[in-house]
Formats: sequence, structure tokens, C-alpha cells
Amino acid sequence: MSLKVNNNIAALSSQRYLTENDRKLAQSLERLASGFKINRAADSPAGLVVSEQLRGQIAGIDQAIANSESATAMVQTTEASLSEVNNLLVRVRQLALHASNVGANDQSALEADQLEISNAIDAISRISRESQFGRRNLLDGSTGVTGGASGAGLSFVSASQYTRTSPIQGYQVEIEQVASRAYMEGGTEITESNLPGMTLTLEEGGRTAQVQSSEGDTPNSLVGKLKREAERAGLNLDITLTPAGTLYVQHREYGSAPTFRAGSNVAGVLSESGSGLEVATLGADVQGRLGGEIARGMGQLLIGQSGSENTDGLQVRYIGALVAVGEEGPDGRPIFERQPQPGIAGTINVANNALTFQTGPNAGQSTLVALPLSSPNFLGRKVTNASGFSSLADVDVRTTAGAADTLKITDAAVDELTLARGRLGAFQRNNLEKNIATLRVTAENLMAAESTIRDADVAEELTTYTKNRILFDASAAMLAQANTIPGKVLELIR
Repeated sequence: MSLKVNNNIAALSSQRYLTENDRKLAQSLERLASGFKINRAADSPAGLVVSEQLRGQIAGIDQAIANSESATAMVQTTEASLSEVNNLLVRVRQLALHASNVGANDQSALEADQLEISNAIDAISRISRESQFGRRNLLDGSTGVTGGASGAGLSFVSASQYTRTSPIQGYQVEIEQVASRAYMEGGTEITESNLPGMTLTLEEGGRTAQVQSSEGDTPNSLVGKLKREAERAGLNLDITLTPAGTLYVQHREYGSAPTFRAGSNVAGVLSESGSGLEVATLGADVQGRLGGEIARGMGQLLIGQSGSENTDGLQVRYIGALVAVGEEGPDGRPIFERQPQPGIAGTINVANNALTFQTGPNAGQSTLVALPLSSPNFLGRKVTNASGFSSLADVDVRTTAGAADTLKITDAAVDELTLARGRLGAFQRNNLEKNIATLRVTAENLMAAESTIRDADVAEELTTYTKNRILFDASAAMLAQANTIPGKVLELIR
């Protein structure tokens, strides 16, 4: 060992260790004080990047949860208003039934019923006009999807929140195949010779109607008996004896789904074999395009397919234009019937004002919902009635026919409203509530991951702190000892 005065290597080494131990001790104290093991980028550059990304995701998820809860509150407010409208419709229906009891009602009772119905309709109109969430109207149609049709025999049915607003000229409706109904036509004429003992059987929707000819029956009377029996059994069929004397049976509903079976014990009158029931010739669904996009047919409904760019969820009905056929009727007016034809049926205009909720933590993760229009002028619009009521707003129970038609329109309005409430309930349950539950689990997992990267393990840091404190004290003591070594040179001089 050599003794030197100018350079004390032992002291320099001790000082270096003291500086390093001081840095480590300060780092341990910082981590214990802050609770984080990453307090600056230099602590862990890669860990900081991942941690900050996770923190951003967690903050986004927290806001998405708050957004979903706000959307849930709006849907619940809307549903509560619709519930009150539903209660008012139930009361209108009750009053219509009371007014239908003509044997016990006088004119003053009918006037009282009509007065209460008018008040209920005014209340429905007020709820539709004034229901709000904050300053946003809910049931006046400003937050829904509306539409209209231009074209003979073409009507707008509905649209979903995914249907895009149409251009000014509307979406062109092109019919490639018209809808038809299931039918069965006999090839054998019903005559006086084959009439005795003839049995005719129809089966539709799980219900059966059967008649047998009796003495004195004619072809017309037997077909009349079959019609009455079919009506009594609730069969949804039209039955006709053609001018040629053959039997023609047709389903009342359009499309490939509605069908029936028929048979006769005389070959060719209905079934060809004369034994057992045979399935009718199936009808066809309408086929075509909406706005140039292929649509799906269901009876007379043409429905925009899921995933279509513009017409997803759009529903239109095509029944064909009225065309004068045959000779004039008994009243001297021409006889008209619907004759749907392939080709351009018209246009549909759609205005989509559906609400958009940001329910996810990233761009594009949004959900749409359209709120219904509950105005009396809108409810019950599509009900055909003898009184000429165009909607719930027009009903009048002061006549027997008016009371009956009010009942029809009210039932339709209840159906429309309950369907809208069901859609909102499904949206709340399946979209919002499930989304909130999923986001909370995701946030929990992301917090666990971020904590693993960024949070300090206190037990581990205390162990490290104790070690660094001992090393710091030891290096300080050794530096003091090393600084005394050059003094030994003086002892040699003495």
C-alpha cells in the first residue's frame, strides 16, 4: 500500500459510493412519499408511456359510464311520459266501451264521454309537446325518425335510427316483384251432379272449417255455408265461386309465409286427389330496391337490410295503384281495384333526428336511439274505419259507429305506444345498462394493470429504503475514515 497526499483514491471511491447511495435513498423516500414508483419519465420511459395510455383509457371509460348513465336517465324520463300517455289511452278505451253501451246511454251521457275523451286527448297532446329532458323535447318528433311517400299505392311505414336522412329527391323505390297471396283454385266445376255428399275442408293457422252438402243445396249455397263456417272458425281466407263454377280460395295476407291447406272428397274441386288436404300454392314477398340498395321483402313490406349504407331499417309498403276494372258498379261509379306492377313505384323521404349517445371511450363508439312521436295526430293513423277518423285526434263516440271506430283507433294507438316503450326498454337494458356493466369491469382491469406499472409496492420500497439507508451511513463513515489516510504521511515525517 502506498501513501499519497495529492490524490486520495480511497476517499474518492467512498465519495462516489456515498453519492450513489444518497441518490438511491432519495429515490426510495420519493416513492414512499408519493406512492408511485414512476414519478418522472426517467424512472421508466417505457412504463410511463404505457401507464399514461392506460390512464387516458380509464378517464375515457369513466366519462363513457357517466354518458351512459345520463342516457339512461333520458330514456327513463321518456318512458315515464309514455307511461302517462298509455294510461290516458286506457281511459279513452274505457270511455269508448261505455259509449258503445247504447242501450243504457242517452245523449247527455255520450256528450259527457266525448268531453272526457277530448280532455284526455288534450292531455296527450300537452305531454307530447312539453315532455323535456333539460331543454330537449322528447316526444314531439324532433328526436325521432319521420318519413313520407310519394307514389300511387306506396306508403312509408317506419324507419330505424340507422336509416340515413334522404336527399331532397328522396329514396327511389323500385319494385322488381310484386307481393302475392297463397291460393288454391279447383279445376273441377261444382255442379248439381257432383254436389250431393260433397265435403269441403279448409285449414289455416291451426283452425279448421268443414262443411258438407245437404239436400236442397246449390253450388252457391254450399260455398256460402263454407264462407260462414270459415268466418266462425276465424280462418283468414277469402272464398269465391268463380263465374266458371270452380272454387277459388285465397289467403288474405300477402307473402310467402301465410299459407293454408284445403281438400275435397270430390277430385279437382279443391284437392286434386279427392282425399286428404293439400297445401295451397304459396304467395310471394315483394322484392325490390330502396335508394338503389337491395331490400328484403316480407309480404307487401319492403325492408332495408341490416348493414345497408342508407336504408338500414327503412320499411315501406307497396300495394299498387287503383285501376278502374270491369263495368260500373251498382251506384254508377267505376269499379276500382289495386293492381301492383313492377317498376318505379315512387320515392320515400326520410328525416333522421335520432339521438346519438357517446357510450364508449373512443371515437366512433356511439349508440343511436329514436324517440317516438306521441301526438294524437300521429297515433292510430293507419286504421281503416267507417267514420273517417284519420287519427286519435279525430275520434268521436257520440254515434254507435264512432264509438266502435274509436275503440279500433285506440287499440292501434296502444299497440304503437307499447311497441315504442318496448323498444326503449330494450335499448336501456341491452345497450345502456349492459354497456355500463361492461365498462366498469374494463375500468377495473385497466386500473389493475396501470397500478402494477405505476404504483409503488410499499413493503418492497421499505426494504429498499432500509438497505439504502444502511449503505448511505456506511459510505459516509468510510469516507470519513478515508479522509484520515493522508494524515498518516505526517507520522512518517516525524
